[in-house]
Amino acid sequence: MSLHKASNDLRYLLNQGYHKSSALTFVCNHYQLEKKDRHFLARTIFSDKEVKAVKEKKLPIEKIRGKNIAIDGYNVLITTEAVLKNEAFLCDDFVLRDTQGVFGKYTVTGQTEKALQKIYFVLQEYPPRKVTFYFDQQVSHSGNLCSMTREHYPCHTIKHVDLQLFTLNNITATSDSVLIHKIDHFVDIPFEISLSKPL
Repeated sequence: MSLHKASNDLRYLLNQGYHKSSALTFVCNHYQLEKKDRHFLARTIFSDKEVKAVKEKKLPIEKIRGKNIAIDGYNVLITTEAVLKNEAFLCDDFVLRDTQGVFGKYTVTGQTEKALQKIYFVLQEYPPRKVTFYFDQQVSHSGNLCSMTREHYPCHTIKHVDLQLFTLNNITATSDSVLIHKIDHFVDIPFEISLSKPL
């Protein structure tokens, strides 16, 4: 119940123009929430203004057909795995996100290949002109993941994925709210996958 109240309070403060980090700290301290709850609120709650801005940038998945698409590799993969485990959340801005917080660490599991196949299936259903995956070089197993992905699509491991995606400014598959703010258009592949579960 306290998390529900905290969500409402945070949303109210954001709509009043408070900076998110300050509002988060105030709300989490007030309700004595744990770190995982703070992370959940940070990734799921947005102001009405932010929701409107994201809505204007989000494209229906069929718009990727015949276009150049950049994939925010870990972001899309981890969120797709969360979908398969029923651990993804539809946020205020109608973007599907995981809330586990895999910060700098990733483990290849039995879900990895299944999640990648789900992503490939969406791309094959609405074939773009060009697809390129980008994985963060500094995250565990990025080399292995890129090797697996290259059997299907071009893939690169680089140090600054967000900067690369912002610079390219192609249609980007991501749920990263910071990146979405910087680019013109994005698509939500895990959301599409969630509509068609199971394979």
